[in-house]
Amino acid sequence: MKKIFFLLFFFYSLNGYTANPTDLAKLSKSEIPKGLDLSNADLRSYQFSSDKINLKNANLSHANLSNVNLEKVDLSNADLSYANLSHAKLSQANLSNANLTHADLTGAILDQANLTNAMLIAATLVEASLQNSQLNKADFSCANFNNANLSKADFADANISSALFSNTITTDILNYDSVIDNHVSCSE
Repeated sequence: MKKIFFLLFFFYSLNGYTANPTDLAKLSKSEIPKGLDLSNADLRSYQFSSDKINLKNANLSHANLSNVNLEKVDLSNADLSYANLSHAKLSQANLSNANLTHADLTGAILDQANLTNAMLIAATLVEASLQNSQLNKADFSCANFNNANLSKADFADANISSALFSNTITTDILNYDSVIDNHVSCSE
């Protein structure tokens, strides 16, 4: 019985921290398939190149992308739920229709990023920078924007219900009059 438990634990540990080697090999090919599965991958040291990589529709849920440079990368329709994107560089990235529910974006740079229709429910954006970003119709319910910089961000029809905004820089925010701000329960 102990052997079975150990094997199951070992197998789970391997799958919990590494990506499928076949999928990682796909990243080095000149043509990346759409819908790539890199869920649970530890990609902290991977060097992404916006002109060589297409992460559109990719599954990056639970992936560790902390400190990674994803500037100008197409992440539209990607699943980044529960991903660690702390201190990631996402300036000018296309995150339209992406799922970033429960994602950790602490200290991330998302300046001029496109987050139109993105889901960031319960996302952590503490000390993140979203200057001049498109946040149209994004869902930030229960998100934490404490100490974030939202200068000149466009919030047209965005949902900020029960989001936290302590010490947040909100200079020249666009379309704030159209946001949805209802009280919702943020407990899971």
